Amino acid sequence: MLPAALAWLGWFALGQTAEPVDLARAEALARQYCITCHLFPEPDLLDKKTWTSQVMPRMAIRMGLSPESVNQHPEADALWKSGRFLREPLITKADYFAIVEYYKAKAPEEAVAQKPVAPIGLDFRQFTARPSRFRRSVGAVNMVRIDETRRRIYHSDGINKFLDVLDSDGNWVESLQVGNVPVGFAENGGDFFLTMIGTFTPSDIPRGELALLRHENGAFVLKKTVLPKIPRPTHTNFADLNGDGSTDLIVSMYGNNIGRLSWFEKKENGDYAENILLPRSGTLSTAVHDFNGDGHPDIAALVAQEVEAMYLFLNDGKGVFTQQMVFQGHPLYGHSSFELTDFNGDGRPDFVVTNGDNGEYPSPPKSYHGIRVYLNRGGMKYEKSLFLPLNGAFRALARDYDADGDTDIAAVSYFPNYNKSPRESFVYFKNKDGKYTANTFRTCISGRWLTMDAGDVDGDGDIDLALGNYTYGPDKAIFVPDFLMKTWERSGPPVMILYNNLHSKPAKR
Repeated sequence: MLPAALAWLGWFALGQTAEPVDLARAEALARQYCITCHLFPEPDLLDKKTWTSQVMPRMAIRMGLSPESVNQHPEADALWKSGRFLREPLITKADYFAIVEYYKAKAPEEAVAQKPVAPIGLDFRQFTARPSRFRRSVGAVNMVRIDETRRRIYHSDGINKFLDVLDSDGNWVESLQVGNVPVGFAENGGDFFLTMIGTFTPSDIPRGELALLRHENGAFVLKKTVLPKIPRPTHTNFADLNGDGSTDLIVSMYGNNIGRLSWFEKKENGDYAENILLPRSGTLSTAVHDFNGDGHPDIAALVAQEVEAMYLFLNDGKGVFTQQMVFQGHPLYGHSSFELTDFNGDGRPDFVVTNGDNGEYPSPPKSYHGIRVYLNRGGMKYEKSLFLPLNGAFRALARDYDADGDTDIAAVSYFPNYNKSPRESFVYFKNKDGKYTANTFRTCISGRWLTMDAGDVDGDGDIDLALGNYTYGPDKAIFVPDFLMKTWERSGPPVMILYNNLHSKPAKR
């Protein structure tokens, strides 16, 4: 990601000629240069203004037309180190401006609008929404996790840098100040691992870390930092990848311009040795499964940042992996999350994927944002079988919430269209014979939901939800009404708990 100020520096430094442009040649140039890094982005993916004022100025810097813009950035050394910025031009100014004119001529004046599946209603009687009772300050929840065994909810406070623990009623239980921004929390073999991103905002300075926690004498304690100074990690997974009997780590280091996906082999002395799987930024998270049926744990990884693709890393059982792409989107796609789940009940794991990131620079809602299900057809072949449009979709959890035998979807949007459809903030898509009705709870805009988890938090046998509120999004990326921001700052809950009333109505809280 490039800050808008940096992009503008590059744009104004170039100046633009008024020479007439051969649009056929300009399109050929666009296709020639764009596909060197990613799939070709068709002009109708954005409006004219966004192409000319936001996207193309950033591309000028990437293509070496304004190295002075990189030099003026506060993280210039890291940007040059990333290798993603050129000191010498890849393209002539004339050809660059021909490409600009191509997008300007072919893009629509207004962005193509999202087509909702159906109006989002308020028939949400199956769930009861209750805000968490504990609130330290403005909501800054990068991570929320339901612990069904202990009936606890773990969540982060990214501003004050705490791990906070709630009971099933949303009351405070304990807190641990960790000095970093928690984005992932996982238990493995009695140990708790806390993934901390370093900085929620884009940066190439490696401030992230993976920490080991234990619960001792009724409270969490930080035992040690397992991996220090890593580039904005977003997720940690666990598996014995080389068959030596020890549990290894799989760490998604999203980074910004510098990042990587790696697995860390656990050595006999307890240290970890890094093995890089994908030497590029943008990995969001991973899932472990034996995808090719050879008895060894493989890895699925969703990658954003230009390539916008799902990869499989097939394991030979000794920790040597073969990479295979499952699907790929265009560079504006904005992948935001995925989960591996048997969506259609055929015994094979499928992918439920969201794309809705709209925070890099001011731009309109995207018609291609939403939730997609890729069904496993066997032989490591996946078919896109469902698309549910949802502006700014950031997480979707597919479960049979109403126990009727089919799979419903709960989803949160971090970039809803607050002008036209603020109810997109949270949507429950109820599945009935393959048709989906969309509903939400009445106070759905009481927070800005970045993340979510599903699980039976109150022990009554059905699936509840916990939504995490992160109030301060990327500045001016989308329109947020002033009254909403003031409401979030004044009273927005860090966590909203949606109790499923399927088996028993929760007691008054």
